[in-house]
Amino acid sequence: MMNSPARHRPPAASVGWVLTAVLTTFLGGCGYHLVGTSSFLPAEYKTLYVATLDNQTDRADMDQRVTEALTREWVRRRRFQLVDHADRADLVLKGVIRSVSVAPVRFDEQGRATEYQMTLTVSAQLLTGGSEKPKVLWEDKNFSRRTSYDVDVSAADYFDRQIEAMDRVSEDLARALVSAVLEGF
Repeated sequence: MMNSPARHRPPAASVGWVLTAVLTTFLGGCGYHLVGTSSFLPAEYKTLYVATLDNQTDRADMDQRVTEALTREWVRRRRFQLVDHADRADLVLKGVIRSVSVAPVRFDEQGRATEYQMTLTVSAQLLTGGSEKPKVLWEDKNFSRRTSYDVDVSAADYFDRQIEAMDRVSEDLARALVSAVLEGF
């Protein structure tokens, strides 16, 4: 009986190095990057004006909450210098708060709601600034985020919980919207 030649297997560490090299080459060459760290927008755009969103809801201060959250998120990202007037901006972000809805999603044994879900939907556009006919660079007519919040049916803090949820959903929407604008999708 003939003995077959011994097979040589590379050590596991060598396989790891090869895999790392292949992945680094592939991911480095395909445009891979961390979300929110790059931008499809040309570098020539340096300034941004965030317009107060129009409010089509019955929530009186929702426009202020969302606009402030968007402004804070743009400042945090440091991609643009924010300016206080559209005339001085390379880009203008504007939008409309289309709806804020609240629906019960969990109930106790007596049928009373113990958890609610709040959904915030906006229509937003990023436009070129400084021209008579602005060009739309990014748009989403139904951008939304939602959050849930618990309530104690015997407690008097229902409205406090709802206000906290409004702040939370505004911040979530701002983070996601700024990422979507920067990533171009």
